[in-house]
Amino acid sequence: MDGKGAHSKEAFPRIGTIESPSLFSDGDKLLLSYEVAPVDGGGTVILQFDDVLHFEQNPMNVEGISGARFPTSAWQFTEVLDSDRAQKWQALRPRFWTVSFNDVTVEILFGTVQLAQESKDEVNPGIALMRYLGNQMGVR
Repeated sequence: MDGKGAHSKEAFPRIGTIESPSLFSDGDKLLLSYEVAPVDGGGTVILQFDDVLHFEQNPMNVEGISGARFPTSAWQFTEVLDSDRAQKWQALRPRFWTVSFNDVTVEILFGTVQLAQESKDEVNPGIALMRYLGNQMGVR
C-alpha cells in the first residue's frame, strides 16, 4: 500500500451506505454529491474541491478496499499522507483523499475543500447535484 492514511481534519457529514455519489468537474473544481448517513440526519451534501489536479472514480466496493493501492476506509474520507500520487505536484502542496462509498471509491488530489450545500431533502445525489448546478447557472 502506498502512503499512510489518516482521517481528514474536516468534519463533513458521514457518508450514507445506499446511494452512489455523483461527480461533476470543470477541469479545476470537482463537485462531489453524496448521501448523508441517517445518524447525521440524512439528506445530501455537496462538497466543492478546488485546485483539483487529479481525480478518478473506481468500481471498488467496501468489501474490496483491503486491496486498494492507497489507504481507504469504508464510508470514510481518508487523507493519504506520503503518497507517490502527490509527488509530481509536491511544490503545490496538494492534499490527497480517498473516499469510499458502497460500490465506488473516489480518489482526489486537490488544494482545498469546502461544504457547498447541505440539504435534508431525501433525493438521489445525482438529482441534488443537477439542481445545485442549475441554481448556480440561474436555471429553474
